[in-house]
Amino acid sequence: MAQAALILVRHGRPAIDPATPSTTWSLCPEGRAGCEKLADRILDYAPTTIVSSPEPKALETAQVLAARAGLPVEVDPGLHEHKRHHLSFGTEEAFRQRIAAVFAKPSEPVGGQETAHEAAERLAAALARHQGAPLLAVTHGTVLSMYLGEKLDCDAHDLWRSLHMPDAFVLDAEGRLIERIS
Repeated sequence: MAQAALILVRHGRPAIDPATPSTTWSLCPEGRAGCEKLADRILDYAPTTIVSSPEPKALETAQVLAARAGLPVEVDPGLHEHKRHHLSFGTEEAFRQRIAAVFAKPSEPVGGQETAHEAAERLAAALARHQGAPLLAVTHGTVLSMYLGEKLDCDAHDLWRSLHMPDAFVLDAEGRLIERIS
């Protein structure tokens, strides 16, 4: 098995409530079960540090993984989702169209306070603040896709569309993909 340096995780499936901001959503039972299943595979890489976005769905994902690993969870606000408070969830199709616009114009603050590129840079800075290899970091779909799109030189929107909840990407010290765990 290749030596992992970073395990980047997208949170588990939340209980979606279109009447409340997505930043307040918690995991649904299916999401928690998915995180339990993911933990079994991630533990093979023996993470030494676990850090999470402060959003409930991410923090709960990290807590499930941390309980299995016997590690504490550190919270880092730099791991939060792309800042787009002006884009409500709405219907699934409308949400997908709004996210497509974010990826189509990564240098513009589409529907939010930061560009997609700025979100990826924020995530990179947050990851750099933490010690331990491999570092396990729980974050969100859009910011994860932008970060990995730039790091792996792939289409970030295509990556976002392929994501599962949860999903994990194991990278080596040079930033190369070792394994994707869905």
